[in-house]
Amino acid sequence: MKLTELSYPIGIDIPVYPTNPSEKYYFESDMNNGDPANTSTALHHMHNGSHVDAPLHFSKGGPDIMSIPIDDFYYTAPYLMSIPKKKGELITLEDLKAKEEEIKKADILLLYVHYADVREDKSVFLDDFPALSREGAMYLRTSFPKLKAVAIDVISIESATAGAPNNFPVHHALLDNVDSGNAPLLVYEDINLKAYSEIHGKVLAISAFPIRWLGAEAGPVSVVAFSE
Repeated sequence: MKLTELSYPIGIDIPVYPTNPSEKYYFESDMNNGDPANTSTALHHMHNGSHVDAPLHFSKGGPDIMSIPIDDFYYTAPYLMSIPKKKGELITLEDLKAKEEEIKKADILLLYVHYADVREDKSVFLDDFPALSREGAMYLRTSFPKLKAVAIDVISIESATAGAPNNFPVHHALLDNVDSGNAPLLVYEDINLKAYSEIHGKVLAISAFPIRWLGAEAGPVSVVAFSE
């Protein structure tokens, strides 16, 4: 069995959403300064780097990251949808309907817009990145009872230009406790789907377990694909 890491390391220079604070890291004690041990502190924003959004992120009173059953972070029927998109383009309802039969079988949908390929260039990666449309989000939420989560290889599943002015409709469609007939979908953002696309054997499972800070609306996540 082969293991492939699909999450990125966290560090002070990682790309972050334009309105998010940067990461901070410093040593509390340092053996180079004569201290008996190295100890450090990290100040981490929950939506920087590879992370998963729980419903509480956009659903008032929704489940926090600790309230999600642990098996909801483990997937045995992943489906990678390779759908290259350019700056500002959206994944449309029509794009998703073209792969409806494949998505029906999936418990996690991996939306690979090929922005993991350009993550090292922040000027490109953070500039009006591709995103999921609201119609596409509602379709995923209401049409696929087996689906537990959606992952994407951009900094946010929501458009950087249209999300905030319209009250973040994509996040609400996926995470709200609305009467859609289906449970909310977990949302994984900034995932290395380029690495997934390069796996040659059959992917047997994906583990995507977060650090669970009590009461938090999201958590940094370690994502690993297990393949033959």
